[in-house]
Amino acid sequence: MPSVKTKKANPWLDGFLFLLYPDTCINCKKVLNQYENYLCRKCINKLPLTRFELRKDNPVAQTFWGRIPINFATSVYHYRKGETLQKLISRLKYQNTPKIGIALGQLAGKVLIKTQIQPEINYLIPVPLHPKRKHQRGYNQCEMIANGISTILNIPVETTLLKRHILNPSQTKKGRYERWENVEGIFKVSGNSKPLYNKHILIIDDIITTGATLEACCSALTKIPGVTISVLTIGYANRY
Repeated sequence: MPSVKTKKANPWLDGFLFLLYPDTCINCKKVLNQYENYLCRKCINKLPLTRFELRKDNPVAQTFWGRIPINFATSVYHYRKGETLQKLISRLKYQNTPKIGIALGQLAGKVLIKTQIQPEINYLIPVPLHPKRKHQRGYNQCEMIANGISTILNIPVETTLLKRHILNPSQTKKGRYERWENVEGIFKVSGNSKPLYNKHILIIDDIITTGATLEACCSALTKIPGVTISVLTIGYANRY
C-alpha cells in the first residue's frame, strides 16, 4: 500500500521567498503569513461547517439509506455557488493547484480526528479519475485531499485497487436521474484486494450532490469480503 511522503521544509528559504513573493488570501485578498495557504485564518474560520459528523442520521448518510451499506458518512463544509469553498474547489480542479487539495484535506482531517470513527479507519481511498482525465489534469484532486487527511491522521492512502475503467461525461450539468445513469458500472476493483479484507475504508470525494458517483464507488468495493465502508467529502451541495 502506498504511503504519503512529505518533503522537509526549509524555513529560511520559505521565509525569503515569502518576503519576495507574498501570497494573498483568495477570498479577502489579505497578505498571508508564511504559515497560511490560500486562505487566511479569518476566512478559514468563516467556512460554513456542516457539523454532520456529530449526527449518524445526517443528510449525507441519508443519501445512501436503502441503497448501499455505509457505516458513517459526512461532509465537512456546505458547498454553495459563489462562496469561498466553490472558488477553492474550482482552482483545485481546473487551475493546476493540487496543493489546495492538500490544504482542504488537512482541514478535514482536523475535523475527523475529533470523531469516534477516526480510530477505526484502516485506509483512505480517493474516488479515482479515469486515466485519460487524470493525465489531462495532471493529478486526481480527490487523491490530493486524501493525502492531506493522511498527514493529519496518519492513515495510509490506497490508490491501486479501485479503478475507473469507463470515461463517463462530466456530471456537472446533469439532472439527478441522469447522474445515476451516467456512473452505473464505471468503477471496478482490480488486483489483489486481500489487504482490505475485514478492513474499514474511508472513501474521499470533493463534493457530494446526488451521491451517484460515491454510490458507484461503494458498490464496487462491497465485493471485498468483510469490508466496512465510510464516506467523507469536503463539500455538501444541497440541491433541494
